[in-house]
Amino acid sequence: MMISRFLGIVCIVILSAGFLQAQELQKVPVPTQAQLNWQNAELVAVFHYDLHVFDGKKYVQRENRITPVPDYNIFNPKNLDTDQWIKAAKDAGCKIAILTATHETGFALYQSDVNPYSLKAVKWRDGNGDIVKDFVESCRKYDILPGIYIGIRWNSFFGVYDFKVSGEGAFAENRQKYYNSMCEGMTEELMSRYGDLAIVWFDGGAHGPEKGGPDVLGIFEKHQPNGIFYHNTQRADIRWGGSESGTVPYPSWGTYPYPYSHSANQEEIFKNNFQLLKTGDPNGPYYMPAMSDAPLRGYNGRHEWFWEPGDEDAIYPLEKLVHMYYNSVGHNSSLILGLTPNADGLLPEPDVQRLKELGNEIKSRFENPLATTSGAGTKFTLKLKKGQKVNQLVLAENIESGERVREFVLEGKTSTGWKTIFEGSCIGHKFIHRFDDLELKEIRLKVTETRGEPQIKEFSSYFIE
Repeated sequence: MMISRFLGIVCIVILSAGFLQAQELQKVPVPTQAQLNWQNAELVAVFHYDLHVFDGKKYVQRENRITPVPDYNIFNPKNLDTDQWIKAAKDAGCKIAILTATHETGFALYQSDVNPYSLKAVKWRDGNGDIVKDFVESCRKYDILPGIYIGIRWNSFFGVYDFKVSGEGAFAENRQKYYNSMCEGMTEELMSRYGDLAIVWFDGGAHGPEKGGPDVLGIFEKHQPNGIFYHNTQRADIRWGGSESGTVPYPSWGTYPYPYSHSANQEEIFKNNFQLLKTGDPNGPYYMPAMSDAPLRGYNGRHEWFWEPGDEDAIYPLEKLVHMYYNSVGHNSSLILGLTPNADGLLPEPDVQRLKELGNEIKSRFENPLATTSGAGTKFTLKLKKGQKVNQLVLAENIESGERVREFVLEGKTSTGWKTIFEGSCIGHKFIHRFDDLELKEIRLKVTETRGEPQIKEFSSYFIE
């Protein structure tokens, strides 16, 4: 009788422990396949192209948002080569590329049946050009996942500012209905004509019907159920990282308290210099990783999302781009680089060269670890050759199971014993830690707080000169 009672108590304890662990796991949001693809890409290119690339003037955003381009036939990229664009992005290590199908002028870079202000209207290629089509085909040729950026928040041609048309009364009401219908029609065209897309990016968001804007989410879900939606008040699958510096702070959790990024509840989201967007929320119920975006031509006080003549000194030096990589990809974020094709239809050669240098540098740093391991559990050890110098460690969780690690310690065994290298919280998709050179015999990872059993995809050590 005593043995039976004892076994019954043991069973209850085991079942209770299992139930509690299951409850803990339920609290850890997990990514969709599209979100996994996004984070696994790590580097993303976004190509900005619009009418004002051809006017020979400096791009001034506040002016371009309110000033129609006088002659749309300035659009004439005689040597357009989207293969060249995408090869350059691939050489940098990008696995996703996005094109501005429309931006602030309202001009559409494809054959639109609902927007007369499109490539149908220009003399270039006799009005038959479709740069979105060329772009997507180039992406598939180079094994890059294509995405489309739709700018509907501003439209200088139609007189739309911050989603709203100009005017008052029935005049404005009718124009708003027409504009909303056109935006829905463009979304339908772009989501249905070009095959599977990795992402649709609505610049500044997309006001839905609840705010008097077009109803685009349902169109996206109908045609692109396996893509990233970014974003409106109803849904965001990724979030802006709070700056255009190409970096996020540490920690930057992949979870968030709201289903939208920053299109609502802005009083809270924008306070403390966008702190919530930058760091996320370890207890957030929504999986929504941060993106870190910056233009490649953002150096020397510049911030060039579009090509301008004579701006080669604005290209970030290689060391600055490497810094971005460590503080974006290495902080559980994705790095989005803005690339600027010129008026000839080519990515400028200095930009192409810098992208290739970046790809080579990242590859050379991380293709040959000194030691590496993976698996499930809370303790992992890397054994090194005697006197081996180490100065970088890479950690990665298998985020298919969510971000389970909450606190961890990295330690190294020196000639005088174990030394703490770093105490951290978030690992997520990837965490990279750099430190001064140490001669170590062993390195160990100890997970000290977790939700469910940690699933470590990678624990690697490196020495980089």
